[in-house]
Amino acid sequence: MGFNYAKERRKFEDEWVKLRKQYRETGFSEEGIAAMRTYDEEVFRQQRRFDNHSQELPTEDFGEDGSENRTSLFEKFESLAVTFDESSFEGRYAWVDSVSDPKLAAKLKRLKEKDLELLTLYAIDGYSQPEIARLLCRGQATISEKLTRIKKLLK
Repeated sequence: MGFNYAKERRKFEDEWVKLRKQYRETGFSEEGIAAMRTYDEEVFRQQRRFDNHSQELPTEDFGEDGSENRTSLFEKFESLAVTFDESSFEGRYAWVDSVSDPKLAAKLKRLKEKDLELLTLYAIDGYSQPEIARLLCRGQATISEKLTRIKKLLK
């Protein structure tokens, strides 16, 4: 579901009525309150832009009758679909051998085991960065930095 501007704007304005009152009661100057509102307004706009310009990559869903129910993104971009038999993989990182690009496969094989595990959790197991951070007892920013570094190595 997309960003409902009217609803979110109403919530933003209602919240700011309360915040303005609290800030005045605690002795904030009007300039300070205005600066905080300007900042919050920019964050609100950034969230709207993000929501309007991003879409989760859908997963393929197979119905009970075995029929494949694909989203419109898979219809439009056939290259997004990947099919493999998990039982044919021996070991946690056997998926690397199924990579068809020999240069990419070679780069993947040169990764350290902890980097390969991080990539496996993210790309194969489907965990989000915050979930991986919790699993590995690391900060989400650390996970993001490591994934960015791995992506650069694989280019």
